[in-house]
Amino acid sequence: MAADPSSPGRRVLLLCLHNHQPVGNFDSVLGEANDRSYLPFLETLARFPAIKVTLHYSGHLLRWIAENRPETFTLLKELVSRGQAEILGGGIYEPVLPLLPERDRRGQIGDLADLVGKVFGRRPRGMWLAERVWEPELSASLSASGVEYLPLDDFHFLRAGIPAEELDGVYVTETNGAMVRLLPGSERLRYLIPFRDVEETLRAVEALTSRNVPYPAAILADDGEKFGVWPGTYDSVYRQGWLRRFFEGIAAREDWLGTMTFGEYVAAAPLRGKVYLPSCSYIEMGEWALPPAQAARFGGLLHDFLAGRQLEVKPFVQGGTFRGFLRKYEEANQLHKRMLWVSRRVKEASDRGGGPEARDFLYRAQCNDVYWHGIFGGLYLNHLREAAYANLLRAEEASDRILHGGKDGWTEAASGDLDADGGEEAILKTPDLTLLVHGHDGGALTEISLPRRGVALGHVLTRREEAYHRKFRDGGAGFDGRTSIGDLLVLKDPAVAGALAVDPHQRASLREAFYREGDAADGILDDKIAPLCATAGRIAKGKVTRSSERIRLAMQVPLRGGDVDLDLGKVLSLDAAGERFEVRYRLRNGGGRPAWGKFVSEWNLNFLSGSGPDRWYEGIREGNEDLSSRGVTPALRRLRIVDRWRRIAVEIHADRDFTLLRYPVETASLSETGVEKIHQGVCLRLLFPARLGPGEFEDYSLFLFVIPVASH
Repeated sequence: MAADPSSPGRRVLLLCLHNHQPVGNFDSVLGEANDRSYLPFLETLARFPAIKVTLHYSGHLLRWIAENRPETFTLLKELVSRGQAEILGGGIYEPVLPLLPERDRRGQIGDLADLVGKVFGRRPRGMWLAERVWEPELSASLSASGVEYLPLDDFHFLRAGIPAEELDGVYVTETNGAMVRLLPGSERLRYLIPFRDVEETLRAVEALTSRNVPYPAAILADDGEKFGVWPGTYDSVYRQGWLRRFFEGIAAREDWLGTMTFGEYVAAAPLRGKVYLPSCSYIEMGEWALPPAQAARFGGLLHDFLAGRQLEVKPFVQGGTFRGFLRKYEEANQLHKRMLWVSRRVKEASDRGGGPEARDFLYRAQCNDVYWHGIFGGLYLNHLREAAYANLLRAEEASDRILHGGKDGWTEAASGDLDADGGEEAILKTPDLTLLVHGHDGGALTEISLPRRGVALGHVLTRREEAYHRKFRDGGAGFDGRTSIGDLLVLKDPAVAGALAVDPHQRASLREAFYREGDAADGILDDKIAPLCATAGRIAKGKVTRSSERIRLAMQVPLRGGDVDLDLGKVLSLDAAGERFEVRYRLRNGGGRPAWGKFVSEWNLNFLSGSGPDRWYEGIREGNEDLSSRGVTPALRRLRIVDRWRRIAVEIHADRDFTLLRYPVETASLSETGVEKIHQGVCLRLLFPARLGPGEFEDYSLFLFVIPVASH
């Protein structure tokens, strides 16, 4: 006979699944995730009405399911209405909350709570914290947002000094009296479910609930995609029946084991005590946030822990914290600081009567995936970065319309340490164009954006060493659904080894270098020849002059090295109207010797794909060339790149002949299905011959235009 599920002597299994797809992911990916994971899980659960679960769907995914998969949506509502499933809240677009201003934290949580309340008839009491990234002051934000409880990892609690054997219930934490309850999800269950034998898993549940306390609980809080989306799991979980057998095993133990939702458990179980957690996420995140050498060493420790070795030191091991990604990846930091900039503008526009449109675009841009990289593509996925920038630009453009009173022609400029990296930047803005210039990095451009189109051309990811690169040079083993995805190391494309180059500087445009006259173009193209000198990392002294019709940024930067002593002046000019800007160079020989060589202006631009049928180089050969092509083309004065996907063409004109060097920028990165090569953009080097006697100078002019074209 089954025991009373509300009995304090009852052992409890709390099952919480988090389902999320990032903003910008392809509809086909969402459809496959629904058909292989979200729907079959609910269908299996529906056949076991005594088993209760807690579910979280990020707002973007929940809306997509409601609009595109009515059968899943209807079944989910039915399970909630009969009390078999509880729906958690969270940030509507799954942001890492500590990275947001307080107003955006509360706004994101409030918007998902409104959506859940509208769909299911009850606002959520609990929430899911994206990537379980906890920082101590969050208690105040969550309490003020009406959040009563949330799951984290048992590792958070171990780091706070709570013994592992006591992590079988609910704790409370607070910030200056603002309280929230916390449930420690079991790392052991994360690695067992659904990869190991059902009986082994249920023996672990029994061990985790063996204390003689009221309502001892074993808690799983993990990704729902591991039930069907992760490689091999659709076969193991559904076709081979792992999930059915797991639910049958729970039902067979109904005399001592029951399931509850988080809300039911928090209402029934007494507190285990108070806890104060450090800044922390799940333990694997601590590895990924570290620089490569330290990450490799920390990864070795994690393997020791999984094998049962050195467990006595585990509570004292942290690894990195999530904010380490802002140091590890300049692109993540730049996107984050631009997001903070736009957030302030959205707030200012809202105070002046602006509507909710800009705020929703901003919240979409705060989706966490592109701010970090671990076992999933994240920052490395070009289309997700594009979605973040597109939404950020749309939020900024909607705010600008309010802040500039709907005018068409205006200019803005601001300077200072805009990305909080210790250097000085300048942002130049018109209704049609945004440029971000780094004065402490030779005046390089890392953002070339078209706000009215929601198009960013500048976010080309830098090639870096990653801790896992050394592993997959020799390949790896496959993933069949019976082991953790953390062990996955499959070379999806043998050509990935060719994408293991490491860039000396962040990928940017408006970078300059000077090569010897005899240096071969092919050697420069393949980076087999180093320049005599380059502007990267040099201080560019600049001055902005601005009127309502035009912005002008004049910079001086030394270009010295080897046996040359050059000074480079470069002037950026953009009009209040139009998607175009001009660059004027003056290269002067300040030394006492002749300087004969090749002056190079480098541009890194992102067109999302290297081989799509709707993107190509035009005018550098007799026919069109793929963006994945590489080569040397002499005697050009103009270059055109067509991007029909985004309905634009980019043209670069020069006032004198140049030799074009072009190649695709490709990275090797780890994803849930293996190691893959990803196109990140194109690198263009414009080589101008230069022969300067002492005191002589030469001028060069470049014009960049964006032209609308028909869609594909």
